[in-house]
Amino acid sequence: MKWNTPTETGWFVNLAEGGSAVSIFDPSGSVQGELIPAPNDELVSVSGGRKRKSSTAEQDRPRLTFRKGRPASLRLSDGTIGTLIDQRPKAMRRKNKLCEVDIAGRRYLFVHSSGRKATARRDGIVLAHMERGRWSGRSIVTRRTLTATDALDECVLTLFQKVVTPGRTGAFDQVLTDLSNI
Repeated sequence: MKWNTPTETGWFVNLAEGGSAVSIFDPSGSVQGELIPAPNDELVSVSGGRKRKSSTAEQDRPRLTFRKGRPASLRLSDGTIGTLIDQRPKAMRRKNKLCEVDIAGRRYLFVHSSGRKATARRDGIVLAHMERGRWSGRSIVTRRTLTATDALDECVLTLFQKVVTPGRTGAFDQVLTDLSNI
C-alpha cells in the first residue's frame, strides 16, 4: 500500500493540521490516534528515491523521521497515551533495529527480518507479516494478517505499514554505508 491509500482493512494515515503529527483514521474516517514526534524530530518529504524523473519518483510522501531510540508519543482518541521507539541507539544488527510500541498495557514489536520484510507482534503473538516492494514499487507494502485484530491492533499495524515501513539493512550494509560516508 502506498502512503495515501487505505490498508486492506480500510485504515489510513494523513498529516495532522500544521504537519506536527500523523493522524490515524479508521475505515469510517474517524481519527483513532495521532503519532507525535519527539521534540526536535521532524516531518520531511521523501521522494521516490531515484534521481531520474518517473511517475513513482514524482510522488512525494511525508514521513516522520525519528532519532534512534527517541520515544515518540502515540495518543489515542480516548486520551490514552503510549510510546513508539523506532530502533535502538547504536543498533547494527537487523534484529536490534526493531520498532516498539507500548500502549494500553500492550507491547507491540515490529521485527525486521530482511531489507524489505518485517513481522508485527503483540505481546509475543504474531499479528501480521509485511513486505515492502522492490525498485519502483518500493512504496507499496503488502500485509498478510495471521490473527484476529481489534481497533488498537489495527491502529498500530497501520503505523507499522504506513509510517515505520518494513525492512532495515543489516550490519554488513551498515558498515559499507558508514565507510562510504567517510
